[in-house]
Amino acid sequence: MENVSNQIIDALGGTTVVSRMTETSPSTVHSWRKNGIPRSRLAHLRLVADREGLVIDWETGAELNHAGADTGSEASDASGNAGNLSAAVSA
Repeated sequence: MENVSNQIIDALGGTTVVSRMTETSPSTVHSWRKNGIPRSRLAHLRLVADREGLVIDWETGAELNHAGADTGSEASDASGNAGNLSAAVSA
């Protein structure tokens, strides 16, 4: 059975997409699959998911809705604006 962190990362587009969203290395995101996503990063991922129109059950990690059809273009948008979201969260 997959854990919640795996489900969330997969619902957001996978390890590489999430690493771009959070401006971390893919190996860091991969470690979250086993050790869990840190709270601060989870809050950031919730903001990105909301911005991208993703509806995720954060308790189970299940993707409930996906507004866009092209995950590749969403990943580019999310990675390009992730720094702006980080600034807004820390402000």
